[in-house]
Amino acid sequence: MLGRVVGGFLTGIVMAQASFAGTAATDWLARMAESHRQLNYSGIVTYQVGERVNSFRISHYVGNGQEFESLEALDGNEAEWVRSGHDVNCIHPGPEMIRLLGEQADGGLTQQYSIAIDGQTRVAGRDGVVMKISPKDEYRLGYTLTLDEETGLMLRSEILSEQGKVLERFQYVALEFDSENGAAVSSQALQVSHKVPVRGAAARSETLREWRPTWVPSGFRLAEVEGEDANGMTFTDGLAVISVFVESLNPATTKAASEQPMRRGASVSYSVAVPERQALVSVVGEVPMLTAKQIARSLEWLRQ
Repeated sequence: MLGRVVGGFLTGIVMAQASFAGTAATDWLARMAESHRQLNYSGIVTYQVGERVNSFRISHYVGNGQEFESLEALDGNEAEWVRSGHDVNCIHPGPEMIRLLGEQADGGLTQQYSIAIDGQTRVAGRDGVVMKISPKDEYRLGYTLTLDEETGLMLRSEILSEQGKVLERFQYVALEFDSENGAAVSSQALQVSHKVPVRGAAARSETLREWRPTWVPSGFRLAEVEGEDANGMTFTDGLAVISVFVESLNPATTKAASEQPMRRGASVSYSVAVPERQALVSVVGEVPMLTAKQIARSLEWLRQ
């Protein structure tokens, strides 16, 4: 989530200091967390993972207290997805955790990341504020975000490796607000369900399972999701999300299963067999492989 300063590095820094000295970086994050669900807009976006780039047309409309979004692939296999039925007040795990953690002096997002405004740039013809989000430990990835100066909408994002390499990039190349095709978007939309995290339910969630990880990086909190079964757990620190799954294997499969690390862009998957439990443990998330591996290998079973 991120950007490149256009018009000169020094000029951008001076302008940022003059224009945004009174606005904390965390305030920009809060604006970003809400803006994408409350605005009417349409545009063309590119999504890059490694050397592969795909483009999409996105339309977003809010009406009658409901949220509608259409996403159409513009290259590759033609496809279109339309999401609807998300009440604009529903809780999204990442943004909600940003607010919750920010309210706690002993466990805020800034305890895990260094967050700073890093100048200005232009993306899709819009003035943007560049933000650098750097992890304070080796268990997280870094981010560079460009937020629309007027609305707070995220115009560009980059997820960075431990070495600072861009793993994934999302960017608007054209963007219009107050889109007039909102009615068309909502009329095409298909009703979908939306999982809502339940706060303060960590203890109850863990009692549903026969296992639990004994280690997750500091700052990650259990985010129970409605409809989530006993085979999975989800954790978030407000930016990154990690999911842990356990599936049963028969003896022959368990014996043949081996360590399976995989990476696609910023997302990693690490699976390892636990022969004595005839189980396969998998950890998936936008974190370094080191993090996924340590979580998977920390699982303990609560019943012998």
